[in-house]
Amino acid sequence: MMRFILVGMIILFMNSILLASYEEALELYKTKKYSDSLKLIANELFVAKDMEPNSPNYKLRYLAAHNHWKIGSYNSAIFHFKRCAEIMKTSIDPLLDISLLLVEIKRYAEAERIATRALKLQKNAFLYLILGKCSFGYSQYFRAKKMFETSISIDPELYIAYNNLGITLMKLKKYSEANTAFSAALAIAPNNSRVINNIGLSLEKEGDYKKAYTTLKRASTINPKNSAIIKNLNRLKRKLEKNKIKNYDVSE
Repeated sequence: MMRFILVGMIILFMNSILLASYEEALELYKTKKYSDSLKLIANELFVAKDMEPNSPNYKLRYLAAHNHWKIGSYNSAIFHFKRCAEIMKTSIDPLLDISLLLVEIKRYAEAERIATRALKLQKNAFLYLILGKCSFGYSQYFRAKKMFETSISIDPELYIAYNNLGITLMKLKKYSEANTAFSAALAIAPNNSRVINNIGLSLEKEGDYKKAYTTLKRASTINPKNSAIIKNLNRLKRKLEKNKIKNYDVSE
């Protein structure tokens, strides 16, 4: 009996050490010390324990994946996310993150496949958002519109879905509808400079140059380092001065 008690105490002690190591690695991640966080994780991660009950490996791998993502080691990040999906087969979180990463690096076919797989586990607004982004990446704007609208129907507070819907509607030359979508996004995220920028672009497309300039000026005040916003503002300023039409940038 004493033997089993000792074994239990040792396991509990080892788990507490691993928990402390994870928390330290997480703190390094939060302070943008991604390589140091990965080194600490590597010292604590034992592959043979991946499938053990209550193994800390899921959390360690999930954190490792995000560290790799931050430093641009995308394949390593995808590997860890996929391993997390194998460990926690009923969780959509690693599948959702893989999809987001793949969209970021424009690997839309893979992102779409994994997001569709995740939807079989759970109907989720973010997964439809990802499918919309994939369709947008293919220039399939009507399908993208449908996906973003589905995302919004699941989570009416997901401002990024309204923002992406607005961008899609601009591609479809539905500028008034786009402005409505951007306004809905702004109601949820009142100081989001990218949404305000997109409202400015929508107003510009509708021909309301003065209001568009005022809107873009507000966006640049909130986020003076956003190069797309500054570019749009300067272009519109020249348009007002010369009344000359130029190309438009849409900030996502």
